[in-house]
Amino acid sequence: MKKYFLLYALIFSLPVFAQLRFDYPIKEIEPTQLIVTYSLKFQQDSTNPNFIRQEDMLLFLGKKVSEFVSKDSYRYDTIMRNVESESEFRGLIADQSNPLPLSRFTVRIFKNYPKGKLTCIEHIIEGTFKYEENLNLFKWKLTGDMASLYGYKVQKAITEFGGRNWIAWFAPDLPFNDGPYKFSGLPGLIVKLSDSRNHYVFEFSSINKPNKQLMIDYVEKDFIESTKYNFFRAKDAFREDIINRAKTAGLSAELQQTAAQNMAKMNNPIELKRK
Repeated sequence: MKKYFLLYALIFSLPVFAQLRFDYPIKEIEPTQLIVTYSLKFQQDSTNPNFIRQEDMLLFLGKKVSEFVSKDSYRYDTIMRNVESESEFRGLIADQSNPLPLSRFTVRIFKNYPKGKLTCIEHIIEGTFKYEENLNLFKWKLTGDMASLYGYKVQKAITEFGGRNWIAWFAPDLPFNDGPYKFSGLPGLIVKLSDSRNHYVFEFSSINKPNKQLMIDYVEKDFIESTKYNFFRAKDAFREDIINRAKTAGLSAELQQTAAQNMAKMNNPIELKRK
């Protein structure tokens, strides 16, 4: 079980192989006012349209800042914040009756933090990277198409981003110019978002107030400050060197090949273009 967890962690770049540390400070930004849940269905392998993965995603809306993260990544981070030693962590890995939640969509995105910027945090083997982009990434074209989705009246908008054409349906009755992943800037919450080939489809599930005070925050690790372009270059280099990485991690020759095969199937990222 431990070996397969390490294989999964290697492929999906979880912070397992680096030197473990449990005393990172937590940066609090602002309280969460609402939590939006989306269901994401995505085609991880462009050559296999019949294999669709699904994950729940969370959008934490604050007064000025928002955070977008997969539900499993959020659960994993919550568990890790309560771990105080390496032996305790390794005990969690070995507990087959209660496996750690693991996500295939590991980026954490903060909008309007810092002001006017979008901050992305993601881990690969080299470390935890952080890069910024301008918040206003999207040139939306509003259409006259109207519909009813998830109990809300919605309007259609289109844009191009990351080498894909995107279709968004936003709800003016939900007055938040936000949405899943990096998308924002419409006069209402995006409740459905998909690329034109339906390789990535985000659908609204719910919107709720937190049942207790909940901060938008993050663990202040030893970030590798980067640009988006350089981060994706590092991620590509990791993919291309997967067998050597697996070998260094102590995985068997069989698991090294499995890692390479699984990585080859991860050929359809949400952003096809990095500039």
